[in-house]
Amino acid sequence: MKSYFGLYKNNNIVEPIEATVLVFDTSLSIGFRTITGINEMEGWLIKDITYQYNPSAGETVIRTTKHTGAVLVIAGNEAATFLKTVKEENEKPWHKKNKGKEWIRNGLLALGIVSIIFLLYLLIVPWLSEKLASSVSEKTEQQLGDAVYNGMQLSSQEDTAASNVLNHFFQAMKVQSAYDIRITVVNDNVVNAFALPGGRIVIYSALLKQVESYPELAALLSHEFTHVNNKHSTKSIFRKLGSKIFVWLLFGRFGNVASVLVNHADDLKSLKYSRSLEKEADIEGLQILMQRKIDTKGFEKLFWHLKKASPESSLPTFFASHPDLDDRIEYINKEGKNAEVAENSILKTIFEQIK
Repeated sequence: MKSYFGLYKNNNIVEPIEATVLVFDTSLSIGFRTITGINEMEGWLIKDITYQYNPSAGETVIRTTKHTGAVLVIAGNEAATFLKTVKEENEKPWHKKNKGKEWIRNGLLALGIVSIIFLLYLLIVPWLSEKLASSVSEKTEQQLGDAVYNGMQLSSQEDTAASNVLNHFFQAMKVQSAYDIRITVVNDNVVNAFALPGGRIVIYSALLKQVESYPELAALLSHEFTHVNNKHSTKSIFRKLGSKIFVWLLFGRFGNVASVLVNHADDLKSLKYSRSLEKEADIEGLQILMQRKIDTKGFEKLFWHLKKASPESSLPTFFASHPDLDDRIEYINKEGKNAEVAENSILKTIFEQIK
């Protein structure tokens, strides 16, 4: 058996929701919490499912022939590889399988009971871990974020000059925070940006090249800053790895938590936030621009440039949890409709150093 986290959608669910997935020898179980807060489970037989790994999006898409309209998306190709192994095993004659008929018959009942308990555990623990994240101090967050950043080994790819300019740019915005915001520009062709707990923000050079004006850069940095300042990064990471770090969190063993995070450092580069957290980062980022009279159209232009730069099937992490850019632009324009705009010559001058 293997467990995964993914996004699930069917004809009764308007938007994809977070789900916990358990893959057994002959079946796949999906556990999720409905919009009304009710825990539900759905089971698919392995023989009825189809799957495909999409390299451009970096995700495995799973469907069942018995439920039209239902789709399950899991990040990475590990799920596709494991499903291939399971399907091949199921197609073998019974006498050639690794486990005999007797074991399967006697184990199914016990496995079903255990799976129900385990699904409930996997549903509840991430939620509790996210709640515990709210109590973590800024100092501890910084220690955790620095440990993860070091584990990613990005220092050798850093564009130091660009990093200095972006830090200067953000400092010139004069955004108050309890966190020490540190921005790093990484030379890479991936159109991406992400925030880590405690104040680190990583911007990839390919994404930076798409930014054409200082209001767009201010929008990008304000969005990622809000993820840090509102503990979005910490909450989302703790939720993602909840089953692995829950006990350590419960007893305040943050050294052990840091070790787990470092071991999953590469996975955190593509961390996805809930739609509500993404919208919160947009709206509060927009407010940062409005308070400084920076043109709020910077958000809209940034969205359009990135949409043009990245096919919808492989949107950068900046958009990954909220791909409907038309809706995103609509609420940004609505919130910033009457915003006062004045050119900021300091930010403009700093931005020109980047270009």
